[in-house]
Amino acid sequence: MTPTTTYYKTQKIKNRRMLSSRKKVLAKKDLTRIFLACLQGALITLGIASIFLTSIMLYKELLQLPYLQVKKIHVEGCRRQSPANIISLAAINPQINLLSIDLKNMCQRLENSPWIERAQVKRTLPDQLDISIWEREPVALINLNQLHLVDEKGSVFKKAEREDGLTLPILTGITWEDLMSNKKMHTALINQALALMKLFEGEGIPLLAISEIHLDATLGLTVFTTHNATQIEMGFAPFQKKIKRLCTLLEDFKRKNLIPENIDLNYRHKAFIKFKPHTRKSKPRKKGGEQQWEKMEI
Repeated sequence: MTPTTTYYKTQKIKNRRMLSSRKKVLAKKDLTRIFLACLQGALITLGIASIFLTSIMLYKELLQLPYLQVKKIHVEGCRRQSPANIISLAAINPQINLLSIDLKNMCQRLENSPWIERAQVKRTLPDQLDISIWEREPVALINLNQLHLVDEKGSVFKKAEREDGLTLPILTGITWEDLMSNKKMHTALINQALALMKLFEGEGIPLLAISEIHLDATLGLTVFTTHNATQIEMGFAPFQKKIKRLCTLLEDFKRKNLIPENIDLNYRHKAFIKFKPHTRKSKPRKKGGEQQWEKMEI
């Protein structure tokens, strides 16, 4: 074996030993890094757990402080219901700690009342609870097999009761089954009726003068007056021009001492009126005694 070959083999063995030694050093460094990372993670976890446990203990201590007990309850937004009734609905226990109150659940309890559309509850440290409510405003009754109340948004929100003491126009022509089967269409009809009522008020016709508004998906709205039970066929929106013509007709009837039985405003520039028999002078009648219609252009 030549010296060159011997040197080459010796050098190769040295290189292998150095490489093995380097690998061992790197392995030790990797183990050290892993250990330090695990130690760091354990310390962070322990710190978070300590903070969490300390917070729980602190919170429990705060719940026992008399300083944070509810001593004042401020209620606003009451019109139909009393503040005492609102506090009762909220189910606030005497001397309850302010921090222990579940605000979301309290709002839900308040909104379970049919009269309350929305509720908001806030804490005011150290000892005050603020309750704000938005009540529904009934604007009409609706006959859905039983009389129910309708708010200004067209929502049917509760059965009408005698103690409600409301004298409002009654919406008819829809059953509860109709409303549930096609809510979108019938809610649109209800909202048209409410819009019509606002227009009547805007023209100086009080809601007390309206006894009933009949809703029909095909024919539209028919109004029945309280006095003389006049039937006014309004059809579908828009109603502004129709109401203007109606007011002109009513003023004319008042001057002439005429009592209309039926007014049909479904035509663009004409109104068809049928008068009650005792308000008209003798005019020819149709066969069978049926009273003739009169056409008026307004």
